[in-house]
Amino acid sequence: MFSRFPELRKEGDPGGPPVRAREEGAILLLVIWVIALLSVVVLGWAQEWRTEIKLAANFRGDQQCHSLAEAGVYYALAKLMEAKFAELTPAGPEMQLSAQPQPWIGDQQRHLLEISGSRVEVKVADEAGKINLNKAEGKVLAHLFMALGIPEEKWRVMVDSIEDWRQPGLLPRPFGAKSDYYLGLEPPYPVKGTFFDTVEELAWVRGFAGTPLPVRLSEYLTVQEEGSAINVNTAPVAVLQAAGLPQEVAEALVQERENAPLRPEEILPRLTAESQTQGNRYGFSFKSSSFFTIVATGMINKKEGPRHTIKAVVRLSLRGDPPWKFVYWADDYPG
Repeated sequence: MFSRFPELRKEGDPGGPPVRAREEGAILLLVIWVIALLSVVVLGWAQEWRTEIKLAANFRGDQQCHSLAEAGVYYALAKLMEAKFAELTPAGPEMQLSAQPQPWIGDQQRHLLEISGSRVEVKVADEAGKINLNKAEGKVLAHLFMALGIPEEKWRVMVDSIEDWRQPGLLPRPFGAKSDYYLGLEPPYPVKGTFFDTVEELAWVRGFAGTPLPVRLSEYLTVQEEGSAINVNTAPVAVLQAAGLPQEVAEALVQERENAPLRPEEILPRLTAESQTQGNRYGFSFKSSSFFTIVATGMINKKEGPRHTIKAVVRLSLRGDPPWKFVYWADDYPG
């Protein structure tokens, strides 16, 4: 049989393939390798493009949630001003009897706002409805922590460590800590020896470091100074307990104020009797303070979507220009 390419057959290799056939096979193999290489490169580019598109979408979602949270803060601020004006407006007996509680006066209720397919969750807290972290005695803090269900072996460390942190001196309390303890940590730092600037500063204090407690306790503690009385119309149950009321009385008051604001002429004698029986630790008030905390979380309506939380503390002054001032602003707050 004659070869199709007899002129390319090598001498001495009668049974081997023609030279041109071998060259064509090598070229085909090379083409396959080039196609494979190009496929890998294209797939790599495609993966990179997908990653960049996803990052861009996440960035857009984060920015959207940030804008939603910021809008929630200012919306709550407007509602606060409205509620504050209503609280300070004189009303006759007939209007007082039918008065309804102001939902934005600062009792930490959750308000859900729907905005263009997204939503904002807002909580407003009157700082007069909290225990002052810088002024509270150890027994008041202990009662608060007990009301929150914190075990005794933990709250003893927490109470002594708070008092050691905010007071000067070298000797720690039995369960507390001074600079010799904190300087042994990594990174080391000395004890502050003066008042807390924020409740979140508890994250540096023994018994709180590495726990979610500082954020949780910001619902019950404050560093804003405006009197020492607890507003019974906005205080949570645990705060009322820490102020000297039995749990059942505190729970009853919170339930009663859902229908109408508590009034001193009806409630104060009852509060005085109860707190004296328990050992009076705080006075009581029925008006909100000038300081409010607003926590707003912007989110896209997805089960697992981006979220952004802003915490702001504002001071209201209805005669000021402007009538409000931010004294604290925390972006990307845990929430």
